Amino acid sequence: MIKEELLQLLRYKDLLKNLVFRDLTVRYKRSVLGFCWTMVNPLINTVVFALIFTTIFRFAIKDFVIYFLSGYQLWILFSQSTILSSRCILNNGPLLKKVYLPKTIFVISILLSELVNFGFAMLPLFFLMIIIGKGLSLALFFLPVSLIIVIIFTLGISFTLAAVTVFFTDIMDIYQLLLLPWMYLTPIVYPLEILPPKALYIIKFNPMYHIVECFRAPIFLGQLPDLLSVVCAGLSALVVFIVGIAIFAKLSDDFIYYI
Repeated sequence: MIKEELLQLLRYKDLLKNLVFRDLTVRYKRSVLGFCWTMVNPLINTVVFALIFTTIFRFAIKDFVIYFLSGYQLWILFSQSTILSSRCILNNGPLLKKVYLPKTIFVISILLSELVNFGFAMLPLFFLMIIIGKGLSLALFFLPVSLIIVIIFTLGISFTLAAVTVFFTDIMDIYQLLLLPWMYLTPIVYPLEILPPKALYIIKFNPMYHIVECFRAPIFLGQLPDLLSVVCAGLSALVVFIVGIAIFAKLSDDFIYYI
């Protein structure tokens, strides 16, 4: 099944490029700053969270900017990709009714366009690592592995949402409501050390915790992530992807009747 989808994507690679270009063009149409928004927005959020956690909650993380951005940028990649994917089949319904296309191409195009945005958003973080952080270490060579894990996990969630939303449009709203508490259950804006043991036990069942740790460790700590985190993140991503693509494949034949 996966092999057949990959072969179809290769046949429609030109269309995939056009869809990615379309997604990026529509997003930044009439925007003066364009891709700069992907860099400005997280920096503003960093300032806000830094003020909140250092003045109100009164705890400090050394190099908080790098700690926060290394988790937040990855979360934005995941959340934006899954939110946009949840309605991609419905949005492209008129096109699917006219010609045959591999339906997975719409989910893939959204993730690729978000990866472009992610690349631009990471530039300030790497600059800050050189200026105020530990600098660029050899551990950064592990980042492609971390990125592959989050891509697989994101695709699994995206395929599930894209398929189920065709039949139950409320899923889009429910998912967006759940994203905020999910983010706060992931140590992105606070250190893990402030949590009581019971809460820590619960958070470690969150797959995004392990995925973020795999990405953050080479950037913030300048070292390879813990092996347990890598195993948990990789297995979670693989299971979610298999389930997601299976759901998508099972329901895809009936999309045409609901779009």
